[in-house]
Amino acid sequence: MAEDEILALARRVDLRRKVALMAVLLGMVAVGAGLSQFSPGDPERFPPRVLEAVLGGGGLVILIGVVTMLVSRTPIEARSGRIAMIRAEGMRAKRNVAFMLMPLSLGLMLMGVIQALNRANGGNVEHIQIFVICAFIFFLVTFVAILSGRGLDRWARPVLDDELSRQIRGRALGLGYLVMALGLAGLVASSLFNQTLTIDLIPVVAALGVASASLRLFWLERAAGGE
Repeated sequence: MAEDEILALARRVDLRRKVALMAVLLGMVAVGAGLSQFSPGDPERFPPRVLEAVLGGGGLVILIGVVTMLVSRTPIEARSGRIAMIRAEGMRAKRNVAFMLMPLSLGLMLMGVIQALNRANGGNVEHIQIFVICAFIFFLVTFVAILSGRGLDRWARPVLDDELSRQIRGRALGLGYLVMALGLAGLVASSLFNQTLTIDLIPVVAALGVASASLRLFWLERAAGGE
């Protein structure tokens, strides 16, 4: 096949895998919502049939998504040589957009997390509050893994995980660790005076650490690309 045909086929496979990944994430949200119903403290639960539908439907969507990603294989020609480098450079641009949007995503989730913590401090922990907090933790850990360069395809590593990329990631993560360390020090001090406020600020400090690292990585990657 010609280079253009290989690239077009690789784009179709990548699109199929992205759609499958979105399906897996949606399925995980459904399963998480169902599993949160088993947490103690809230007498209100989904009806049994609704709970079975949520868990079964979410599990089925996850299974379909995983199978789709496994069978959607990128052509061997697109995983090596010049074509692989072209695809990796395109992936770099998309990752930079994701780095820029991470703080916005965390900010939107923080509103729900803080509200959930405030209601939980009153002693009545509801299923929705547990789900919101667990979802925030999941995405926070996922963002950290992405910022650390985890999950890169083997064919993309020569471009996205070279010496310069590792140095840039190290500088960005160093800023994130510094922000988080300063925030944790502030939380320790604030706990002496207002423990309720300290609990509310824990997710804020965590989000600020990840957001500062993602924005730093975005600007460093952009500067390196401009050079």
